[in-house]
Amino acid sequence: MFDDAVERELMKRIARGDSDAFERLFQGYEKAVGNFLFRMCYDTALAEDCLQETFLRLWKAAPGWRGESKVSTFIFQIAKNLALDAREKVFRERARSGASASQGEDGHAGSKLKDVADPGEGPARALEGEELRQSVRDALESLPEDQRMVVQLAQTDGLTYREVAEILNLPVGTVKSRMAAAADALRRKLQRHVRN
Repeated sequence: MFDDAVERELMKRIARGDSDAFERLFQGYEKAVGNFLFRMCYDTALAEDCLQETFLRLWKAAPGWRGESKVSTFIFQIAKNLALDAREKVFRERARSGASASQGEDGHAGSKLKDVADPGEGPARALEGEELRQSVRDALESLPEDQRMVVQLAQTDGLTYREVAEILNLPVGTVKSRMAAAADALRRKLQRHVRN
C-alpha cells in the first residue's frame, strides 16, 4: 500500500487507461484485499474470483472516481460489496441443495481454512494451538455480520475506525459501538482459553 497522494495519482493514471499504474496498485493491495475477501468468504476460489472482480470494477470505475474518499476505502468498499453478494449467492444455492451455508465440501464448518502448526511445537501444544485457532474462528463466525465486518476491517486489516466507517457507510460512533459489542461477545466466547 502507498501513501494517499501516490494512490490518488495512480487512480488518475488508471482513469486515463494506464495499465502500469493499475498493475502497481493491484500489487500494492492484492494481498490485503485477498486476505480480507478470504475472511469474508472462507473459500479460496470464491475469494480469488471476488479479488479479480474487485480490480476489474476498479479499472472500469476509475474514470468516474471523484476522490472523495481514500483509494484504499474505495477498493475495500468494492471488495466488501462483492463478497457480500457472493456469500448471499452461495447461501441461496446451499439452501436449495439442503447443505449448511457454513459447511465446506466435507461437511465441517470452516473446512476450507488451513492452519499449519509450527513444526517445533510438541503434539500437545500444537493441538492446543489448533483448538484455540478453531475457537477463535468459530467465535468470529458466530458474531453478527455487522460486528464481524468491523472486527475484520479494523483489527485484521488494520484500518482506522474512520476508514471502516467510510467503507461500511456508517457513523464512526456506530463502528466503535459495534467493535465494543464484538469485543464483549468474543471475550465471553473465548473465556475458557484465558489463563488466570
